[in-house]
Amino acid sequence: MAQGTIRPLGGHQFFASSDVDAVRDTVARIYCDHRLTPCERGRKVDAWQNAVRLKNTTLSAMSYGGAVRVEPGRLENFYLLMLPYAGTAQVEAGGRSVVASEGVGTMLSPTDPVSMEWSPDCAKLMVRIEREAMEQQLATMLGRPLRAPLTFRLAMPKAGHGGNWWQFVQLLAGQVEQFAGPGGHATSLNLLETALIASLLEGQWHNYSESLSSRGCSIAPRHVRMVENYIEAHAAEAISMEDLVRVSGVSGRALYDGFRRFRETSPMAHLRSVRLQRVREELLQAADKTTVSEIAGRWGFFEFGRFAGQYRAMFGEAPSQTLRRR
Repeated sequence: MAQGTIRPLGGHQFFASSDVDAVRDTVARIYCDHRLTPCERGRKVDAWQNAVRLKNTTLSAMSYGGAVRVEPGRLENFYLLMLPYAGTAQVEAGGRSVVASEGVGTMLSPTDPVSMEWSPDCAKLMVRIEREAMEQQLATMLGRPLRAPLTFRLAMPKAGHGGNWWQFVQLLAGQVEQFAGPGGHATSLNLLETALIASLLEGQWHNYSESLSSRGCSIAPRHVRMVENYIEAHAAEAISMEDLVRVSGVSGRALYDGFRRFRETSPMAHLRSVRLQRVREELLQAADKTTVSEIAGRWGFFEFGRFAGQYRAMFGEAPSQTLRRR
């Protein structure tokens, strides 16, 4: 792919339009509400997008066909991998700035404010990755819940390891185009999705990279894993440190040291993280009249102000924001 005239995913046309308002509203259906402003006064766009929704990702190719400024703010509930194959884009996110091109892609994180300026000939392959899927994959790889929002480095050079992501995305696009239709080769597409997410977590620097790297060098002792399993099974029950010590079969000091060394946390902090994750899962699936305090109380959080602060620190948003997105 070397020219902006190439339109990958041609069998999955989503839209083509020269109306700025229509383009903005249609693109927002895949991503999020945003401001779209042509950079040249009176100049119209000639935009197009091809897109297909998979299990945990949305794969697309698009161009605005004109110089535009795009201001989505925070993405909130998804990550966005953008790989230009023509033109350039100035991308600003979380106080950092990158000129994206055929040799440099970008990885946007949900909690970073974002703005972009696309050149008239800019065309990109883009992958929306659901935040829940990314966070769950990382938690699985770490062996523990996350304690803060996952944020990636913005720049993604194509040289070296970064070229793998271009290959993954192009392979996904090729599979989709070759096996179009409902359910076509769903298993292989799901495996490619998982491989792409895992590859990003292992290769693109983020705030959990060091923890992920160090975890691969050691296996937690049996008493730590026993307590983790107990917490997973009984997180909704009243659990004290004495209960965890009894389950572990070791002293409180040994249990605390084991969690600090192999999980970079304490046993009770791990319990709190698991409960916060369960609260989040319920908030995203709650019935219309369910309240945040009702769900929080079921998982042992009764001081709402402290709970809300802990929730925001872990997920980058207030629990009420999560509830509105259910």
